[in-house]
Amino acid sequence: MKKNAILLILLLVLGVGAWFSYQHNSRKSTLNKLDLNFSVSDTSSIDRILIEPIIGERAEVIRQKNGGWILNGKYKVAPVLMDVLLTTIRNVEMLRPLSAKEGATALESMEKRGRKVSIYVGGNLYKSYRLGDDAPGNKGTFLQLEDGNPYVAYLRGFNGFLSPRYHVSSNEWRDRLLFSSSPASIRSVEVRYTRMPLESFRLELNGNLSMQAATRFDTAEAASVLGSFRGVYIERFLDRLPKQRRDSLLSAGCEWSLELVDENPALSNKLELYLTSDPDRSLAYLPRTKEWVTIQNRNLYPVMKRRSDLLNP
Repeated sequence: MKKNAILLILLLVLGVGAWFSYQHNSRKSTLNKLDLNFSVSDTSSIDRILIEPIIGERAEVIRQKNGGWILNGKYKVAPVLMDVLLTTIRNVEMLRPLSAKEGATALESMEKRGRKVSIYVGGNLYKSYRLGDDAPGNKGTFLQLEDGNPYVAYLRGFNGFLSPRYHVSSNEWRDRLLFSSSPASIRSVEVRYTRMPLESFRLELNGNLSMQAATRFDTAEAASVLGSFRGVYIERFLDRLPKQRRDSLLSAGCEWSLELVDENPALSNKLELYLTSDPDRSLAYLPRTKEWVTIQNRNLYPVMKRRSDLLNP
């Protein structure tokens, strides 16, 4: 009798253990499956991403044949920021499910302040989900797949929110690279000083390096100028500069201008510089696109040469 009771207790313990193990494994299997739902493992196959916020500007990025991305049909996307977005899309996963109360809060945030993310592969919709507010605890953001439940999603090893990574505004995500020419591809560089015309100069590279109206000049210094155009960046696009301010600047005229002609027309550019009260940056106008920008002066110093700097002593 005693032996039967011990056997019964043993079977009961094993049964309870098996039930808990089944529940745990079943839940773990379900969660593991959900972990993969948000992510797109092969981001190289993505050719279009559409981000549609309830509040704010709609953003569409489309992959080009050269591997770059175009934002809203006209702006180059900064490669480093596009890499951040694609990395997020590839690695995003579920952190935890939500309680009923927190789930209601997440859905409300998606309805009022959320954004819809649609990911296309081969021109066809591949995956779509909604983002809501950032989750409490300084980690993760509310995400919901189409026809699914909301969850807190995150990036493994990253303590922070995901929402900024999906915020694709034109001025923040545009490529800020202004000049990216190698010396060998440059055909000419012309610098003109409005108030010091005698300090203006023009360098030409057509087999040999020459300087307009100069029989002798410092070729090493001139070559240094050409080498400075490998990477000159804009600091910020000023799409809200008041019209009155713009008109006033254009009427007064720029302090100096710079025009680079590259053998590749896409790399050619021109800018007109205006001094500001800020010693660290200048205001610039881009005639090609009719845009106003700021440029940090440290990016300009290597190309802000005068004719007297290039002439031999």
